[in-house]
Formats: sequence, structure tokens, C-alpha cells
Amino acid sequence: MMNEFRKINYDLVKYYELNVSDVYNITSKAFKIKCNNGNSFFVKRTIPNALEKYHFLYNQSCNNVLYPVLNKENKYVTRKDSDAIYINDFYETFNIKNEVRLNNYIKEINNIHNWTSFKKQLNPSTSRAKFDEMSNRLDYQFRLIEDYVRSVEASNLDENTMSVLGNYHYILDAKKELVRLQKRIISVVKAKEGVDYSFIHNNPKLDNLINIKGAYYLTSIENGKIGIYSLDLAKLYVENEDINIDFKNIYSSILKNENNHNKKFLDNHSNSQRYKF
Repeated sequence: MMNEFRKINYDLVKYYELNVSDVYNITSKAFKIKCNNGNSFFVKRTIPNALEKYHFLYNQSCNNVLYPVLNKENKYVTRKDSDAIYINDFYETFNIKNEVRLNNYIKEINNIHNWTSFKKQLNPSTSRAKFDEMSNRLDYQFRLIEDYVRSVEASNLDENTMSVLGNYHYILDAKKELVRLQKRIISVVKAKEGVDYSFIHNNPKLDNLINIKGAYYLTSIENGKIGIYSLDLAKLYVENEDINIDFKNIYSSILKNENNHNKKFLDNHSNSQRYKF
């Protein structure tokens, strides 16, 4: 761990004028440092293109992101060869009920999606390969599940096997929904409809939300990318489905607002020329 820190200590002096007195490991890539002047900072090794992501969000006026401290070159991320680091002021975390934290996380993630949203047409020639890859993967996973259920049916019935067979209809319902979704995607691509894209966090974990003086900020956005916002919502649900919040109504409200926005967009642009991004 200390060897990893020694690799970046020179950059802390050169680009941030920090003289480190103590180092505390947080993860293999993150450290808490104390400086001779008594200030504490969070330091993290990251990917080089994190720089563009932070500057993109800043230029989109996203005010709920914990932006790194600017270095002497007025950049959020310091890049050197194939490595990069950024630093933040160090904030002590305090316990917040998971239900409260998750509700606020969904709110802040949704704000990022709205602030960075734009329309994009799907190209059939470039979309086909990805669509086929996803379809084949889903077919394979469903075949595995079906083979498992058949093996359960052939075994002796007990509490465990009855539980599997009794809940199998949920798998079948999910498969029907995915078939309908596939048909809808094919229709959207063929019609060259506008699809909503935005910046997605892509790593929506509760630890990546921090409260500073009553305001919530998103952290660790370097894994983010331009994509479809529902990916964040899906990952957030999978990570936290055991937390007792009303996912159905919260997500329904987000999707309803999105559908209303899309309807207004189409009404306002029904007779206008379509542009490609």
C-alpha cells in the first residue's frame, strides 16, 4: 500500500503543493492524508479520462457532484503517463438510515440524468451487433434457469424444490416482458425514433453519496459514461432491493415524468427536421 502511495506523493507536492505528514489506507487506490499544516485530504488513483467526465459535468452545471480540488494547472484530475489522481477535502461520514440515503441517492442520480439529457437516434447498422449479443446472452441465461427447473422437477419434492417450482412463474413473466421489450427496441431502431441518453453514474452504490452540511453530493463518477438512464436505476435496485423503500412508485414517477417530457418533445418537433448527434 505504501509503495502505491509513494508513486503519487511526488505529484501531490508538484501539482497541489501538499507536504504529507501521515497516510491512512482506505482502499488499494484511495488514501486519507494529513498535511503538515493540519489539513486532511482524500486522495484516489483513477483513470485518465476521469478528467473529461468531471469537466463535462461541470460544464453541464451539475451542482450535486463532489468535484475534486483543482490542481496548479486548473484541472480536476492530474494525469501522468497512463496514471491519474485526484484529491478532495476529507469529510468525516456519519450514519444515515439506508432508507433515507437511498431515497436521496435516487433523487440525485435522477437530477444528473435530467441535467445531461439529450436525444439520439439509434443506428440500425451499429445497433444490431449489440442487440444480438444481449439477446443471445439472455437466451443462454434463461436456458440455464429452465434446465435447473427441469432438474428440480425430476428430484424428490421437499420444501426447497416446492419453493423453486412455486416461484417459477415469476421467471416466465419476466421472460414475456423481455420479449415485449425486444420487439419495442426493434421498432424504435427501425423507425429511427429519438432515444434519451444522459450521463449515467454506472456505479450507483450508497457509499458514493456523501452529505456535506445538509446537502447531498455524488462521488466516484469516474466509472460514468453516456448511456440510457434506466441502467443506473436497474443497478441501484439490484444493489439495494433488500432496503424497504417503495421502488415501484418512485420509479413509476420517474418514468411517468420522462414519458411526459418525451411527448412534449415530439409534439414540439413533429414537423421539424430530425438531426443526428
